[in-house]
Amino acid sequence: MGFTGGFMGRILRVVNKGVAAGLAVAGGLATTAPAQAAEAISGDLGISYNTHFISYGFDVWGGGGDFYGDRATTFIYGDFFLKLTDSLTFSFGAWADVNNNTTSAIGGHLQEVDIYPGLSYTAGMFTFGAQYQAWSYAGDVEESIDLSVAFNDSGLIWEGFGFNPKVVWHNRVSGNGAQTVGSAVVLSVGPTFPIVDPLSLTIPAGVAFFTTDDFQGGFESGYGFSYIGGSLAYGLGFVPPAYGAWTVNFDLIAYFTNEDAIPSNPEASFLTGSIGLKVAY
Repeated sequence: MGFTGGFMGRILRVVNKGVAAGLAVAGGLATTAPAQAAEAISGDLGISYNTHFISYGFDVWGGGGDFYGDRATTFIYGDFFLKLTDSLTFSFGAWADVNNNTTSAIGGHLQEVDIYPGLSYTAGMFTFGAQYQAWSYAGDVEESIDLSVAFNDSGLIWEGFGFNPKVVWHNRVSGNGAQTVGSAVVLSVGPTFPIVDPLSLTIPAGVAFFTTDDFQGGFESGYGFSYIGGSLAYGLGFVPPAYGAWTVNFDLIAYFTNEDAIPSNPEASFLTGSIGLKVAY
Protein backbone atom coordinates (compact mmCIF):
# COMPACT_ATOMS: atom_id res chain seq x y z
CA MET A 1 0.00 0.00 0.00
CA GLY A 2 2.47 2.57 1.17
CA PHE A 3 1.95 6.72 2.10
CA THR A 4 2.00 11.23 2.01
CA GLY A 5 1.18 12.34 5.64
CA GLY A 6 0.05 15.96 6.24
CA PHE A 7 -0.27 16.13 2.50
CA MET A 8 2.66 18.28 1.48
CA GLY A 9 4.68 16.62 4.20
CA ARG A 10 4.64 13.66 1.83
CA ILE A 11 2.88 14.51 -1.61
CA LEU A 12 5.50 12.31 -2.74
CA ARG A 13 5.18 9.63 -0.39
CA VAL A 14 3.30 9.57 -3.41
CA VAL A 15 0.02 10.94 -2.80
CA ASN A 16 -0.53 9.39 0.41
CA LYS A 17 2.92 7.67 -0.05
CA GLY A 18 6.46 8.94 -0.88
CA VAL A 19 9.38 10.90 0.73
CA ALA A 20 11.33 13.43 -1.29
CA ALA A 21 14.77 11.88 -0.95
CA GLY A 22 16.99 9.50 -2.88
CA LEU A 23 20.15 8.96 -4.99
CA ALA A 24 21.29 8.75 -8.51
CA VAL A 25 24.49 10.58 -9.28
CA ALA A 26 27.54 9.31 -7.43
CA GLY A 27 30.10 11.27 -9.45
CA GLY A 28 31.73 14.38 -8.04
CA LEU A 29 31.50 13.38 -4.38
CA ALA A 30 35.23 13.56 -3.84
CA THR A 31 35.27 17.25 -4.74
CA THR A 32 32.32 18.23 -2.52
CA ALA A 33 33.17 19.78 0.83
CA PRO A 34 31.71 18.20 3.99
CA ALA A 35 28.75 20.02 5.49
CA GLN A 36 29.11 21.80 8.83
CA ALA A 37 27.94 19.55 11.69
CA ALA A 38 25.46 22.14 12.98
CA GLU A 39 23.75 22.26 9.57
CA ALA A 40 24.05 18.59 8.67
CA ILE A 41 21.18 17.05 10.65
CA SER A 42 17.49 17.83 10.34
CA GLY A 43 14.20 16.00 10.69
CA ASP A 44 10.49 16.18 11.29
CA LEU A 45 7.65 14.47 13.16
CA GLY A 46 4.01 14.63 12.21
CA ILE A 47 0.51 13.31 12.67
CA SER A 48 -2.58 13.75 10.51
CA TYR A 49 -6.22 12.69 10.54
CA ASN A 50 -7.34 11.73 7.04
CA THR A 51 -10.62 11.03 5.26
CA HIS A 52 -8.94 8.42 3.01
CA PHE A 53 -5.76 6.43 2.59
CA ILE A 54 -4.76 6.68 -1.08
CA SER A 55 -1.82 4.64 -2.40
CA TYR A 56 -0.99 5.32 -6.06
CA GLY A 57 -4.65 5.98 -6.82
CA PHE A 58 -5.94 2.99 -4.85
CA ASP A 59 -8.54 3.84 -2.19
CA VAL A 60 -7.12 1.45 0.42
CA TRP A 61 -9.96 1.54 2.97
CA GLY A 62 -12.73 2.13 0.44
CA GLY A 63 -13.74 5.58 1.65
CA GLY A 64 -15.23 6.43 -1.74
CA GLY A 65 -17.52 9.45 -1.60
CA ASP A 66 -17.59 9.58 2.22
CA PHE A 67 -15.81 12.52 3.83
CA TYR A 68 -14.56 11.61 7.31
CA GLY A 69 -16.84 8.59 7.38
CA ASP A 70 -16.09 5.29 9.09
CA ARG A 71 -13.09 4.67 6.77
CA ALA A 72 -11.06 7.61 8.11
CA THR A 73 -7.55 6.94 9.41
CA THR A 74 -4.60 8.49 11.24
CA PHE A 75 -1.07 8.75 9.85
CA ILE A 76 2.00 9.14 12.09
CA TYR A 77 5.43 9.73 10.57
CA GLY A 78 8.97 10.87 11.17
CA ASP A 79 11.91 11.69 8.90
CA PHE A 80 15.63 12.08 9.51
CA PHE A 81 18.04 13.83 7.12
CA LEU A 82 21.84 13.78 7.26
CA LYS A 83 23.71 16.06 4.89
CA LEU A 84 26.83 14.07 4.02
CA THR A 85 28.25 16.78 1.73
CA ASP A 86 26.97 20.01 0.21
CA SER A 87 25.28 17.93 -2.49
CA LEU A 88 24.63 14.48 -1.01
CA THR A 89 21.96 13.78 1.64
CA PHE A 90 21.00 10.55 3.37
CA SER A 91 17.45 10.19 4.63
CA PHE A 92 15.51 7.69 6.70
CA GLY A 93 11.83 7.76 7.49
CA ALA A 94 9.08 5.72 9.11
CA TRP A 95 5.32 5.98 8.67
CA ALA A 96 2.31 4.25 10.24
CA ASP A 97 -1.37 3.84 9.38
CA VAL A 98 -3.48 3.65 12.56
CA ASN A 99 -7.20 2.80 12.63
CA ASN A 100 -9.71 0.09 13.50
CA ASN A 101 -10.99 -0.41 9.94
CA THR A 102 -10.04 -4.09 10.07
CA THR A 103 -8.30 -6.61 12.32
CA SER A 104 -4.62 -5.74 12.41
CA ALA A 105 -1.97 -8.29 11.46
CA ILE A 106 0.56 -6.20 13.41
CA GLY A 107 -1.37 -5.59 16.62
CA GLY A 108 -3.88 -3.18 18.11
CA HIS A 109 -4.97 -0.47 15.66
CA LEU A 110 -1.59 -0.45 13.85
CA GLN A 111 -2.47 -1.51 10.29
CA GLU A 112 0.75 -0.69 8.44
CA VAL A 113 4.34 0.33 9.15
CA ASP A 114 6.63 1.64 6.41
CA ILE A 115 10.35 2.42 6.43
CA TYR A 116 12.18 4.20 3.61
CA PRO A 117 15.92 4.95 3.55
CA GLY A 118 17.25 6.94 0.62
CA LEU A 119 19.89 9.19 -0.86
CA SER A 120 19.57 12.41 -2.84
CA TYR A 121 22.16 14.27 -4.88
CA THR A 122 21.78 17.91 -5.92
CA ALA A 123 23.52 19.20 -9.05
CA GLY A 124 22.66 22.79 -9.84
CA MET A 125 18.88 23.14 -10.10
CA PHE A 126 18.30 19.37 -10.25
CA THR A 127 17.99 16.85 -7.42
CA PHE A 128 18.28 13.14 -8.23
CA GLY A 129 16.94 10.61 -5.78
CA ALA A 130 16.75 6.90 -5.04
CA GLN A 131 14.81 5.38 -2.18
CA TYR A 132 14.09 1.88 -0.93
CA GLN A 133 10.67 1.35 0.67
CA ALA A 134 9.37 -1.57 2.74
CA TRP A 135 5.63 -1.45 3.49
CA SER A 136 4.56 -3.98 6.13
CA TYR A 137 0.80 -4.73 6.23
CA ALA A 138 -1.65 -7.65 6.10
CA GLY A 139 1.01 -10.10 7.29
CA ASP A 140 3.39 -9.46 4.38
CA VAL A 141 5.87 -6.85 3.09
CA GLU A 142 5.61 -4.90 -0.15
CA GLU A 143 8.98 -3.62 -1.37
CA SER A 144 9.74 -0.92 -3.91
CA ILE A 145 12.53 1.28 -5.24
CA ASP A 146 11.77 4.86 -6.27
CA LEU A 147 13.95 6.86 -8.66
CA SER A 148 13.22 10.55 -8.95
CA VAL A 149 14.29 13.81 -10.57
CA ALA A 150 13.17 17.17 -9.17
CA PHE A 151 13.78 20.60 -10.71
CA ASN A 152 14.13 23.69 -8.50
CA ASP A 153 12.64 26.45 -10.65
CA SER A 154 12.19 28.87 -7.75
CA GLY A 155 12.74 32.44 -8.93
CA LEU A 156 12.78 31.68 -12.66
CA ILE A 157 9.34 33.24 -13.22
CA TRP A 158 9.30 35.66 -10.29
CA GLU A 159 11.07 35.87 -6.95
CA GLY A 160 10.04 33.27 -4.42
CA PHE A 161 7.79 31.31 -6.79
CA GLY A 162 8.34 27.94 -8.44
CA PHE A 163 6.27 25.11 -9.86
CA ASN A 164 8.65 22.55 -8.25
CA PRO A 165 8.18 19.87 -10.97
CA LYS A 166 9.15 16.32 -10.13
CA VAL A 167 9.13 12.91 -11.81
CA VAL A 168 9.06 9.70 -9.75
CA TRP A 169 9.46 6.21 -11.18
CA HIS A 170 7.97 3.87 -8.57
CA ASN A 171 9.13 0.26 -9.00
CA ARG A 172 7.39 -2.49 -7.01
CA VAL A 173 10.05 -5.18 -6.79
CA SER A 174 8.19 -7.46 -4.37
CA GLY A 175 4.41 -7.67 -4.04
CA ASN A 176 2.20 -8.31 -1.04
CA GLY A 177 -0.19 -11.25 -1.25
CA ALA A 178 -1.69 -11.45 -4.74
CA GLN A 179 0.20 -8.36 -5.94
CA THR A 180 2.72 -8.70 -8.75
CA VAL A 181 5.77 -6.62 -9.56
CA GLY A 182 5.18 -3.53 -11.66
CA SER A 183 5.80 0.19 -11.85
CA ALA A 184 4.22 3.60 -12.17
CA VAL A 185 5.52 6.99 -13.28
CA VAL A 186 4.19 10.08 -11.50
CA LEU A 187 4.65 13.63 -12.79
CA SER A 188 3.82 16.34 -10.26
CA VAL A 189 4.04 20.03 -9.44
CA GLY A 190 3.50 21.88 -6.17
CA PRO A 191 3.58 25.67 -6.46
CA THR A 192 3.33 27.54 -3.15
CA PHE A 193 1.86 31.00 -2.61
CA PRO A 194 2.23 33.13 0.52
CA ILE A 195 -1.14 34.51 1.62
CA VAL A 196 -0.69 36.40 4.90
CA ASP A 197 2.29 35.55 7.07
CA PRO A 198 2.39 32.85 8.46
CA LEU A 199 -0.30 31.35 6.14
CA SER A 200 0.60 29.84 2.77
CA LEU A 201 -1.18 27.83 0.08
CA THR A 202 0.29 24.97 -1.95
CA ILE A 203 -1.50 23.60 -5.01
CA PRO A 204 -0.33 20.00 -5.53
CA ALA A 205 -1.23 18.43 -8.86
CA GLY A 206 -0.05 15.39 -10.74
CA VAL A 207 -0.74 12.55 -13.12
CA ALA A 208 0.36 8.91 -12.94
CA PHE A 209 0.86 6.33 -15.65
CA PHE A 210 1.08 2.60 -14.96
CA THR A 211 3.66 0.71 -17.04
CA THR A 212 2.08 -2.67 -16.26
CA ASP A 213 -1.54 -3.72 -16.82
CA ASP A 214 -2.20 -5.09 -13.34
CA PHE A 215 -0.25 -2.60 -11.24
CA GLN A 216 -3.36 -1.83 -9.14
CA GLY A 217 -5.40 -4.93 -9.94
CA GLY A 218 -6.70 -3.74 -13.30
CA PHE A 219 -6.21 -4.86 -16.88
CA GLU A 220 -5.01 -1.64 -18.53
CA SER A 221 -1.68 0.15 -18.46
CA GLY A 222 -1.23 3.83 -19.33
CA TYR A 223 -3.19 6.53 -17.50
CA GLY A 224 -3.78 5.46 -13.90
CA PHE A 225 -4.94 8.51 -11.97
CA SER A 226 -4.53 12.24 -11.54
CA TYR A 227 -5.06 14.65 -8.66
CA ILE A 228 -5.28 18.34 -7.85
CA GLY A 229 -5.98 20.17 -4.63
CA GLY A 230 -4.97 22.73 -2.08
CA SER A 231 -2.90 22.57 1.09
CA LEU A 232 -3.07 25.42 3.60
CA ALA A 233 -0.15 25.62 6.02
CA TYR A 234 -0.15 27.83 9.10
CA GLY A 235 3.09 28.32 11.01
CA LEU A 236 2.76 28.39 14.78
CA GLY A 237 5.17 31.25 15.35
CA PHE A 238 4.32 31.54 19.04
CA VAL A 239 6.27 28.32 19.72
CA PRO A 240 9.89 29.21 20.67
CA PRO A 241 12.39 28.19 17.93
CA ALA A 242 14.20 26.00 20.44
CA TYR A 243 11.21 23.62 20.29
CA GLY A 244 11.26 23.35 16.49
CA ALA A 245 9.18 24.89 13.70
CA TRP A 246 5.53 23.87 14.17
CA THR A 247 2.98 23.89 11.35
CA VAL A 248 -0.72 23.05 11.08
CA ASN A 249 -1.99 21.95 7.68
CA PHE A 250 -5.47 21.65 6.12
CA ASP A 251 -5.66 19.75 2.83
CA LEU A 252 -8.29 19.01 0.18
CA ILE A 253 -7.22 16.76 -2.70
CA ALA A 254 -9.45 15.53 -5.55
CA TYR A 255 -8.59 12.26 -7.30
CA PHE A 256 -9.63 11.08 -10.76
CA THR A 257 -8.88 7.43 -11.45
CA ASN A 258 -9.08 5.07 -14.42
CA GLU A 259 -11.60 2.34 -13.56
CA ASP A 260 -9.90 -0.14 -15.91
CA ALA A 261 -6.55 0.41 -14.16
CA ILE A 262 -7.91 0.57 -10.57
CA PRO A 263 -11.19 -1.39 -10.66
CA SER A 264 -11.64 -1.92 -6.91
CA ASN A 265 -12.17 1.75 -5.94
CA PRO A 266 -15.78 2.39 -4.80
CA GLU A 267 -15.76 5.66 -6.78
CA ALA A 268 -13.65 6.65 -9.80
CA SER A 269 -13.54 10.29 -8.65
CA PHE A 270 -13.58 11.45 -5.06
CA LEU A 271 -12.46 14.19 -2.66
CA THR A 272 -10.08 13.58 0.22
CA GLY A 273 -9.18 15.72 3.21
CA SER A 274 -6.52 15.89 5.91
CA ILE A 275 -5.81 17.86 9.08
CA GLY A 276 -2.27 17.59 10.37
CA LEU A 277 0.36 18.86 12.79
CA LYS A 278 4.08 18.79 12.04
CA VAL A 279 7.25 19.87 13.82
CA ALA A 280 10.56 20.26 11.98
CA TYR A 281 14.02 20.53 13.51
